Amino acid sequence: AMWFHRPFRADEWLLYSQDSPSAQGGRGLTRGLIFKPDGTLVASVAQEGSVRERR
Repeated sequence: AMWFHRPFRADEWLLYSQDSPSAQGGRGLTRGLIFKPDGTLVASVAQEGSVRERR
């Protein structure tokens, strides 16, 4: 999922900060924040994934 908070230009520098607050039982969650160079938050993202071990 992606949420846009403020207008920004995709052809200018952006900072993407990502973390994974939880991963267990074959499932993982990741979230991220996208900032303009002046520190303004312009977008947020989140994704949940499923992982299986190959036999």
